[in-house]
Amino acid sequence: MKKFKLLFIIALMILVIPNTFKAKAAAIDTADYLTYQEIIMSSGKLIKNYTEEEFNTLLYSDNTMQAFGVILIVDNQNVQASYISSVQECMENSGNTDITINVTMSYETNNKVSFSSNASASFSNKSSFNAFKCELAAKAGVEYNETTYKSIKETKTMSLTVEAKSQYMVVVTGNLSVTNGVFKYYAFGDLALADTFEFVTLESQYAKLEKRSL
Repeated sequence: MKKFKLLFIIALMILVIPNTFKAKAAAIDTADYLTYQEIIMSSGKLIKNYTEEEFNTLLYSDNTMQAFGVILIVDNQNVQASYISSVQECMENSGNTDITINVTMSYETNNKVSFSSNASASFSNKSSFNAFKCELAAKAGVEYNETTYKSIKETKTMSLTVEAKSQYMVVVTGNLSVTNGVFKYYAFGDLALADTFEFVTLESQYAKLEKRSL
């Protein structure tokens, strides 16, 4: 009987979730920030750095139960952070005299919102998962839809003097905000799904020149 009930709950999730969670707009489906070289948060940490013990502590910090729907537990709310996404170019002068070169810097400024969770495997199709993400975003206070997405691409060329015995790097850096935590999905009063979630909103991006001595 218990096995039948579990199978019924899973089937219900597949059927009900697309109707229960209605997306405001098609969500931007990306987790670009996971490829960034470094993200430094002003407080808290990214979900990927949570231990299993921390996950369980957060998950059961709220003992609220309900018949159907999602309970969201936010751990970090719009926490400001800086980042380095990539090193665009690296110039090294190991000689004894300065050299002058032309450097081209390309970067994109946008307000992209990235989402990350292991829960995607629990959904039957992409549209139901997108709807679920939009519902999580609304509950977490994150604007997550394509209607506000803007992107500006820029390329700049400059003359650079690379001093002797030095290294110059063009890094793509900027600021973002992080909202993350855990969620619990209930069906017929039973906990059907529990997992982490994370929204990362890109706020600014620019190319920066860094110098290091060899």
